[in-house]
Amino acid sequence: MKKLLPKLIISVVGALLFACSKPTLSPDQMDKSPFTGVPCAAPCWHGLVVGESSENNVMSTLPTLTFIDQNTIQVFRGSRPTINYETFAPGAEITASCVQPKQQCLSLTVADDILTNIVVILNYEMRVDEAIGYLGDPDYIGYQDLGAERIICEVNLIWSSKQLVLASARFEGLNAVEDNCGVIRDTGKIAPSLLVSEARYGSSTAIETLLSASSGESFEFSGTIP
Repeated sequence: MKKLLPKLIISVVGALLFACSKPTLSPDQMDKSPFTGVPCAAPCWHGLVVGESSENNVMSTLPTLTFIDQNTIQVFRGSRPTINYETFAPGAEITASCVQPKQQCLSLTVADDILTNIVVILNYEMRVDEAIGYLGDPDYIGYQDLGAERIICEVNLIWSSKQLVLASARFEGLNAVEDNCGVIRDTGKIAPSLLVSEARYGSSTAIETLLSASSGESFEFSGTIP
């Protein structure tokens, strides 16, 4: 026990030092545009609009984004679903990592030279009640079962006219799923303290597909859990 104690102390001190040294993000290292409407409000994102913008529009916008590491931009060519999911067409998925932390936090999909999807993974905390304070009440809330062999789900908030979906992190395991997705299933309401993980801009067809998905359930928004 005496031999283990110094190692334990070193581990604890090391963890504390790491926590204290965790970098603070500057405003230009965070994309808060989904919640501020600057430089434009949903369904617009940094001047791009799903269903309207071209691949050239996308590529000319990327250099203006200060929250991504420009050296991490990658373009993956291939066949992608068109804007109405009716067929596939030549397109690309364009990804990039944040400046901090250095993990993928942006994905844009283009098919038939039309922007079809934008996904921004947040690198800061945003609560459901804070998001609603910025955006107003969502039209729907819901959850999606994502696991085939494992118990996994995520929570969604949906603004149809804004073509915007906010998604939680994925919850895995019976207890986590019941505590988060199960609550929505049983009450039709969402916890105000739940953290948003992603902002997704999609087409009207994508929104309709999400609302009608058999893998989950959606409810008209009627407030948060008291």
